[in-house]
Amino acid sequence: MGDYNNISVKRIFPEKFDADKSVYRSSIRHREKYNWRVIYKYSDLLISCDKDISGRVKKLLLEIYDLLESFIDRKPSFQKSLSPVKIEKDYPSIVKKMCRKAALFNVGPMATVAGAVCDYIASGLREKCGRLIIENGGDVYIRSSRDFNVGVYLKDTNFKDKIYLKIRSEDTPCGLCSSSGNFGHSLSMGSVGIVVVLSRSTISADGAATSIANRIEKSSDINGVMEQYSRIKELGGLLIVKDGNIGIWGDIELSGN
Repeated sequence: MGDYNNISVKRIFPEKFDADKSVYRSSIRHREKYNWRVIYKYSDLLISCDKDISGRVKKLLLEIYDLLESFIDRKPSFQKSLSPVKIEKDYPSIVKKMCRKAALFNVGPMATVAGAVCDYIASGLREKCGRLIIENGGDVYIRSSRDFNVGVYLKDTNFKDKIYLKIRSEDTPCGLCSSSGNFGHSLSMGSVGIVVVLSRSTISADGAATSIANRIEKSSDINGVMEQYSRIKELGGLLIVKDGNIGIWGDIELSGN
């Protein structure tokens, strides 16, 4: 198993929260009593919770990394595939879930990996806390008993760099994931400003966001893509922004800041 000493867990106190200058993190309006920045290998997580679960988080993060890395050692093609991968009986449960969700949106399973990390940690904390937010590179798992706003960063002067979405407590637990053809580290074949997807599964939201972003080349693509993906039962809401044009469907609501 991975080395606990290689995980950085830094508590961020509410009054010092804005010291983290990350663009998307400084705009988060909902903060619990306990907040941590957790860094390990490819993951840079912000976790906000009503209980101190930092030790448990380290264990769960090591588990999911060990599981995925061991699997990729056996099946290197899994990591590189840009299209759905056929599930085999001996695949671990989380890998099967990544494959199933990715196939819904015709993307490779690693397009869902950030969401998979969020969902795996959240599942392991289900009995340990009430309210929980896990942000992983702009992909977010949310479980909350009250409504709150989430800021979405944009490189689009029509929206003054960011817009805010209202997340209703009754729509949680949920995943809220984003993808962009203009910025960020994830591979995107399109040129969309931003896609945001709401789903009960963070894995589904992650895969769908990548898939939709790949489909948007021009603003006139928004309506057709939104109509197609709104038929998928896994999805609860969509936001697409391209060249000053915006499309919204489902349980995504724009809010004041």
